Amino acid sequence: MRDEAAMLPRWIGYYGAQLGMENLVVVDDCSTDGSTDDLPCRVIRHSGFREGRFEKARMRLASRLGAELLRSHDAVIFTDADEFLLADPDRYDGLLDFVAARPELDVAAGLGLNVVHHLDHEGRLDPGEPVLGQRRFAKFVGTISKPSLKRIGAPWARASHGIRAPYVPDRGLLMVHLKFADLDLMRRTADLRHAVRVSSGLSERSTWAKSGDEIVAEYRSFLDGGPDVPEFDAQQVDPRRLVVESNGVWHTEGDRQLSVMAQGALLRVPSRYYGMV
Repeated sequence: MRDEAAMLPRWIGYYGAQLGMENLVVVDDCSTDGSTDDLPCRVIRHSGFREGRFEKARMRLASRLGAELLRSHDAVIFTDADEFLLADPDRYDGLLDFVAARPELDVAAGLGLNVVHHLDHEGRLDPGEPVLGQRRFAKFVGTISKPSLKRIGAPWARASHGIRAPYVPDRGLLMVHLKFADLDLMRRTADLRHAVRVSSGLSERSTWAKSGDEIVAEYRSFLDGGPDVPEFDAQQVDPRRLVVESNGVWHTEGDRQLSVMAQGALLRVPSRYYGMV
């Protein structure tokens, strides 16, 4: 992460409560906002990636760190600061319970929900309260159903949307992405990531390719509906259709996030997840 002062406290609060602060590792890619100072968990200070090598180098670093952690842990999870892997509270008592209950899974992924800020029905976020509940709407995006949790040393690939091992997203997990959950934060975060993309040579197809103003200009097209839209139902998703294999890498496949969000139906976040993040 880099300069995630708004989102990192939520990430630490959620995963610390789920897994224990002693099991968290924050990899800081040259933050300048003080967001990684005096954290209650381990911080690895990274000196940055060579221009043109950002994504491949990031995956090598995450995969190497994951392999090291697996020497002393049953499983590892890798997410960005705005990504939250949630076990269905109707089926599991958190992530530890999910891992214990599903020993057959070498790799696990949650079904991807991009939580959105519905400008017509929701105000500004209260930073002291959970996002889910303040934000009640989302878009299902199959491409962010990422292989975030693993028990094996298979390396991550394709910006962590892929892994060198078979997997199928699990209906008992959600991958909740909060990048779009607040209009002002979205604009600032997009500008930060756009600057990284420019300096590091990431592809124009990267989700970091658009500036904050460009993303905000598209944002209204995501909000195609009012408060009486259906609730997201994991049972209506066929997880097997979300993943393909290419040259030994299993990965999600589909259009870019913004295209999917512009075309996909607006849904309500299931109320049982309110207050979790």
